Amino acid sequence: MTETAADTNARLAKFSRQYGFSEDAVRHLFEAVTQGGGDMAMFDHPEFHGPGQWMRGGLMMTTTPGDRVLNNAIESLCNRLSALLRAQHAPGQSGYRRISPEARAWDTSVSPRQRWWPHEWGDPVATGHTDDLAYAFFDDAARMAIRSGDQVDLYKTADHCITGIAQAQQGTSATLVFTTPFGELPLDELARCDDDRNNPAGNATATEHRSGEPAAAEQATPQSSMEILEAIEKLGALHREGVLTDDEFNAKKQALLNRL
Repeated sequence: MTETAADTNARLAKFSRQYGFSEDAVRHLFEAVTQGGGDMAMFDHPEFHGPGQWMRGGLMMTTTPGDRVLNNAIESLCNRLSALLRAQHAPGQSGYRRISPEARAWDTSVSPRQRWWPHEWGDPVATGHTDDLAYAFFDDAARMAIRSGDQVDLYKTADHCITGIAQAQQGTSATLVFTTPFGELPLDELARCDDDRNNPAGNATATEHRSGEPAAAEQATPQSSMEILEAIEKLGALHREGVLTDDEFNAKKQALLNRL
């Protein structure tokens, strides 16, 4: 279902409030993203400190490269506007997108997204990583999931709009600092989601690692060839859902194949 003009205007107004830019600046950036087909934008606005360029997948250039808060806000907003632009157009519209929206950076291949966060939160509006830490921010749910190694922690973000990681010290979550359009936000100022963590309908990966219990496909010990093939099929489903990483899936699959 495509988005109407009224829906678009409402979202642009919301982005203006969230990011602290005027509606004129947001519309300027939206027009630039539109001209770039949703993949890139060349903009020039006083609120962005002059000219700059964005490319979906990680390229961000402005006249103030040291202003992490501003640059993260512009990049996050460009990503949101790119998603909004896709929502306006019917899937497969000729000439609209040059690459798949699920592709990483400018790679033309599709890399399925690993969903290591609670599935009921939907798709994140911002993701990022540093070292072995990754985060995913969900605007509508006002939640953020953070994964460090095998540990997944969930947080309430209230009315904050997370745009990126400003600082991280590996292994000590209390030192994490995120950027918002209005400044930096230490992680220890956010409340944990104990209610979401205890929700059995939540994230499968987080539940497995927190409880120490293996996934259902790993609990059984298949004996016959048919059982082994069925176990491999279950592992494949978990891999497609993002519960298992590529390395975990390949290792477990090979262990089962060795028993045939």
